[in-house]
Amino acid sequence: MTNQPKNPKARFWLRIFILLLPINIIVAVYFIKDPLMVLHRYERFDRTNVMLNEAYVGWQNYLAHRDSIPYNSYIMGNSSTMAFTTTEWQKYLQPGDCAVRFFDNGESLGGVSQKLELLDSVGATIKNVLVIANVPLLKDAYPMLENEHLISPEAANMGKLEFQMRFLQRFLQPDFSVHYLKYLITKRYQPSMKGVIAPCLPIREPYTNNFINPRDREIKRLGERYWVEHKADFKPRKRAGKMEERSIYSLQLKLLQNIKRICDKHKATIKFVMSPEYCQTKINPEDIRLMKSILGDSAVWDFTGINEYTSDIHNYYEAGHFRPTLGARILQQIYQTKQQ
Repeated sequence: MTNQPKNPKARFWLRIFILLLPINIIVAVYFIKDPLMVLHRYERFDRTNVMLNEAYVGWQNYLAHRDSIPYNSYIMGNSSTMAFTTTEWQKYLQPGDCAVRFFDNGESLGGVSQKLELLDSVGATIKNVLVIANVPLLKDAYPMLENEHLISPEAANMGKLEFQMRFLQRFLQPDFSVHYLKYLITKRYQPSMKGVIAPCLPIREPYTNNFINPRDREIKRLGERYWVEHKADFKPRKRAGKMEERSIYSLQLKLLQNIKRICDKHKATIKFVMSPEYCQTKINPEDIRLMKSILGDSAVWDFTGINEYTSDIHNYYEAGHFRPTLGARILQQIYQTKQQ
């Protein structure tokens, strides 16, 4: 004989419990481990291999330290901001200026505008703004709404409960939870975990949010052999020198005007840098003209296309990102030209 309840209703709920047991365990893991680091406050976000929401991390980092650190300068844009360290940038700012990196992977122009509005809404001091952009950033006029890009409930126009539910829903998706649980159990990274788990522990400074790319250590160790061993990361530049289609239209113009409005309100200086991307395509000159007409001639810097920066493979980790050595040269070009 079995020990199953004889009451049909009790048997029904027992079956429901058994069916829901796996999901209940997964939910329990989420609340115990807080894998996305959104349930509690943290001083540091670089003690986990989980791929975090960088916009949220940057904002929480700012909120956690703004009472003790007089932030007034902000590096914004996409992941190429890793090439511009706050330490290097502050060499060209006024004594006492304090910078923080406040970016998002795959950032949009709408996202840059949104972040400036968020800073303005909490009474932040805004003195210097450095935006690192590319053509895809200009084309995307709306802040990204995916869970990986939500900054705060206020910015997303949602309640705190809904905001937290979005992260829980993301965790419960099999493409995330399966890889996370597998890594949690094995402590070993596998290529199939890409996008969920980082292959090595990220090095993110807690106060500046600077990112130290682990490939720098590999370059130091291998020297010239790095670019030989990573040859597959550098695909042929089939569109080198080709001009991109226009990116800026009415929506982008409104966003640029809003960015300028906030900077003017705070009497802030803005530098808008079009990145020297490895593909060597050239931004449409009409886009540059329109940006300069709103932000000012001295605010917009174009490093796209075939030039001394993009022609040297040593400036790149791989086709998608360039190194801080190149970022330092760009800052020198921008600010030394200003001084001449």
